[in-house]
Amino acid sequence: MSMTMETGELILYHVKPGDRVKSGQVLFEVMTDKIDMEVESPADGVIEQLVGEIGVAIEIGKPVLIMQTDTEVMSFDFGGDEPLPEAPAPVVETVAVQPAVIEAPVVAAPAPVALPPMTNPQEIRAVPKARAIAEDRGIDLRTVAPTGPDHTITVEDVGGNRLSDDQIKRQVANKALIAKGLEMTRSIPQISFSRNVKSGSVDLTSVISNWARVLRTRPDLNISPKDGSAVSHVGVAVIIESKYGSALPVFKDPDLQTLSELADLFASTAKSAHNGKVPLAMLSGATTAIFDLTRYQMNSSVPVLFPNQVTSLTIGENFSGEKIISLTIDLRYLDFYDGAQLLDSLISAL
Repeated sequence: MSMTMETGELILYHVKPGDRVKSGQVLFEVMTDKIDMEVESPADGVIEQLVGEIGVAIEIGKPVLIMQTDTEVMSFDFGGDEPLPEAPAPVVETVAVQPAVIEAPVVAAPAPVALPPMTNPQEIRAVPKARAIAEDRGIDLRTVAPTGPDHTITVEDVGGNRLSDDQIKRQVANKALIAKGLEMTRSIPQISFSRNVKSGSVDLTSVISNWARVLRTRPDLNISPKDGSAVSHVGVAVIIESKYGSALPVFKDPDLQTLSELADLFASTAKSAHNGKVPLAMLSGATTAIFDLTRYQMNSSVPVLFPNQVTSLTIGENFSGEKIISLTIDLRYLDFYDGAQLLDSLISAL
């Protein structure tokens, strides 16, 4: 989950010895400071032994369970130097399934909400219980970011549901990761562009799909800045708020799905992310990120370019209801005109 991660706490098994599992089936969950990871099976097979102990911090690289696979797992490196045997029958291999080290991009926290031009807190939309909690705790409703429908302040927005000590501890750790990531971004040469768009033409699902479609025309941008290696898909990360901080699930090739399919996938992923869980398969493979700030009615938004991504988008909204789409590019891979053309292509597609 980060370059400094050394251990992960095993919190739950979804299987037991003797279970037959399918590729992609969730095997266990690991807790880190940033988020809970659901680790999926790399292949079909049978669980032989549960090695890790629940509640124990396990070092990166140590086995969690042993399973016997029905086929070779080519996407995992198990340290074998021998060539694969040439035999018509499937090869049975015993492998140690362990949480991979994921260098997930850290995310800057949302900017503070601008105070609306009103002085009477009673004019602000808020559910009655949220208003009562705010009054009891001395919270100025004008300083609260609404998350409810029609920008309504909910009980959760004013801290009605108290966080556990564990949640608070993990939020503090997440903020430390964010701060470290922002320090890294300072070394990246970057520039940003912004355009205003009519509100009716922009929604997050459409932006995800069309942005992936635009990037597909530029395969030279679908690379890993870390080592310059090519990425075989278009991976779009979307910043979603979770109970531990910010999550960054990656949607791979979203432009190849229908808008309805993508909307359903985003809804289910966002629900899991809000609860602090993102599938391991969705924590890597992005070269771009999208941050939707429309619910904060921000009249300007400049996206942060993360260390392992080439481009980054934000969607903002001003008080006139116009959407603002901003693009930040890595000047090591794009020049000024490339960036302007990419943003223009996205606006045209929308």
